[in-house]
Amino acid sequence: MTNENKKQLASTQAFLPIKEVRENTLIMKDNSLRAVVLVSSINFSLKSEDERNAIIMGYQRFLNSLDHPVQIVSISRKLNLDVYLNKVEALRDSQKSPLIRLQTDEYHKFIKELLEVSNIMEKKFFVVIPYYLEIATASKGALSSLMKPKQVGINLEEFETHRLRLAQRVESVINALTSMNLRAAQLGTESLIELFYTIYNPETAGTQRIGSLADFSAPYIQSRAEAPSKSPHELYVDSGGPHV
Repeated sequence: MTNENKKQLASTQAFLPIKEVRENTLIMKDNSLRAVVLVSSINFSLKSEDERNAIIMGYQRFLNSLDHPVQIVSISRKLNLDVYLNKVEALRDSQKSPLIRLQTDEYHKFIKELLEVSNIMEKKFFVVIPYYLEIATASKGALSSLMKPKQVGINLEEFETHRLRLAQRVESVINALTSMNLRAAQLGTESLIELFYTIYNPETAGTQRIGSLADFSAPYIQSRAEAPSKSPHELYVDSGGPHV
């Protein structure tokens, strides 16, 4: 690796608050941990007054039940239905009935034209649950800042101990959200990598998928410089996006 590539990798990594993704958990550069829970949404405007009051009261109970910080994140991105349209097109070509083939073709054209004239957005909601180690700084909030973190190592035994404590928080949050008639699930390692790939590569993420971790020749994502990884699922992103 040339000195230029080393400098490029170091400068890129300096802007990422995440050091590693391991066992469904984000390890930040200050060695604090994060779990990310995907949560369904509610169309509040379509609810009756009694239902709205019940939702508000449930949300108040959820907030009052917390004894640790959380962060609620909403991510909007343009809806991409290319995969769905390809399936509809394949279904159209496989039809033997001319009438069904014509109807399927009209449906395919309708969806395609609708996407071209309308800016249809897809929204996803997440709850970020932190766990701060004693060696970490607990005043940074749910997501560590981009300031230079305190570099202190964490061994596997410490990680497992604190991961289990974080898992208890995750279970408590999911139970509270479920009581509000919301569906909630913790993101796994592969989903976390895909989430941050989408965040850091909004233009290419809609057309280029990172695939399954099982298909990787090595179980991590790295930059073009192909820097060696010291642990599984270590995440590297450069200005051109992640490269397998």
